[in-house]
Amino acid sequence: MFTEDIHLAIMPIGARTYKQKEFSVEFQGEASDCEMAKEIVGELAEFDRYDTAGMVCDAVDNIARYLAWEGQAAFEIIKYEERIYINGFTSKNLFKLFNWYLQIIPPGDRDLWKRKFSLIGKEKVWKVEIPHELGGVRGYKNILEKLRKYNHLGPSFYRRDLERGIAAKGFDFFKYVRSSEIYFNSVTRAWGWNRRDWSQDKCTEFYSFHRMLNFKYAQALLREHIIEEINRLLGRLEIKCKLIVTGLPTSSDILQIRNDMQKGELSFTAVSDKVAM
Repeated sequence: MFTEDIHLAIMPIGARTYKQKEFSVEFQGEASDCEMAKEIVGELAEFDRYDTAGMVCDAVDNIARYLAWEGQAAFEIIKYEERIYINGFTSKNLFKLFNWYLQIIPPGDRDLWKRKFSLIGKEKVWKVEIPHELGGVRGYKNILEKLRKYNHLGPSFYRRDLERGIAAKGFDFFKYVRSSEIYFNSVTRAWGWNRRDWSQDKCTEFYSFHRMLNFKYAQALLREHIIEEINRLLGRLEIKCKLIVTGLPTSSDILQIRNDMQKGELSFTAVSDKVAM
C-alpha cells in the first residue's frame, strides 16, 4: 500500500480537481518548442491523452509510480528521424560506469535477449531519483526493505498453522498487529504515511491531521522534483520550453498550513480543503 499511496493523487486524477480551483498547466516558450515539449511529456505518460493538463498529470503520476516501486526511474532517449522517443525501462541491476550505464540481465531473461548485459551511453539515459529531502534512493530502498519484514497476516509459522487448520498456542495475534503498526509508523515517519488508517482509537485527531499533512508535504516535494526534472530534460534536449504547473499546494504552502493548524488558526476541515485534490 505504501508504494501505491505515494503516487495516488500526487496530481489531480484526469486533471480534474474540485478543491484546487486555480490549478493549471502551461508550456511556456516558442510555439514550435512547446509542441516538441508536449510530445516528450506525452512519451512519459502511460496513456494517450489529447488534453494537455491530463497528459501532464498522467506523466507525473507515471514517473512517481516508477519512483515508488524502485526509488528511481530510468528512461532511454531515442532520436529517430528528427523525432525523440522516451522509453522507460527497469532500473534494477543498473550501474553507472563513467560515461556508460551497465545493466545486468537476470539469468531467466538471458535466452530471450541473447546476452548477459546491456551497455548504453549515459547521454541516452535519463534518470529521476527520489529527492534527497526524502532520503534519496538508498534511504528509500531501505524503507521498502524494512516494510517487507512484517507480514499483515502474521509471521510465517502462524500462517503455516492457519493453512493446516492448527490454532497457534501462546501467540497473541492482536499484539503482533499492534507491534507491526508501531513498526510501520516508525519506518515511514519521514513520509507521514498513515497506512490508510483514519481511526482515532490510538491517536488524537490532531495527530491524524498532522501526519496527513506530513504525507501531503512529501508528495508535494516529490511532485515539484519530478516537474523540475522534466524541465531539466527539456533543457538537455535543447527544447526552449518550460513546463509550469500552478494552483496546487506547494511544499512550502503545506508547511505553512501545518504551522497555522498547530497555532489553532485553521480548523481540521479548512486544513483538509486546502490540501485536497
